[in-house]
Amino acid sequence: MGQHDYEIPGLLRLDAIDAFKLAAQKSGKGVGEIAKEMGWDGGQARRIFSVDRYYPSYEQLPKLCGVLGNTIIIQWLQVQAMHAGMATVPQDINCAKLIQQIGKLFGEVSDVGKEAQCAIEDGKLEPKEVRRIIRELNDVLDHGADMLGTLRAWERDNIGRASE
Repeated sequence: MGQHDYEIPGLLRLDAIDAFKLAAQKSGKGVGEIAKEMGWDGGQARRIFSVDRYYPSYEQLPKLCGVLGNTIIIQWLQVQAMHAGMATVPQDINCAKLIQQIGKLFGEVSDVGKEAQCAIEDGKLEPKEVRRIIRELNDVLDHGADMLGTLRAWERDNIGRASE
């Protein structure tokens, strides 16, 4: 497990549901495999990783992080606790801003590709090259998590509003 799987700005904007889903996705394991390792039945695991607000007990979180192979959920909790009561600046989103943010995300992905291309030019990977790729990937993940948080906030604010 990495010490810091994600940077604080991205986690701050995520909803708990998204933090659990992100942790599960990063693990590479399916819900059934996670359930088996946690001793849960399939229905319980599906609810935990769905859009329902259904979570494991806090006593199970360390084991869950071990099963998932990352600490994203714990980091999310820490970031939320550190910023509890502090107003976050809501990011206004509209079509133009969404396109701009998607463009920025693609730019970050392009940076990953450039670093990877440089790293494989000589046919072998060096630790410093891999660290540069990881740094660029973290930028992609941070921007993606930030976008996800912004879009989830918009979704929550606009539930029940007729589609336009």
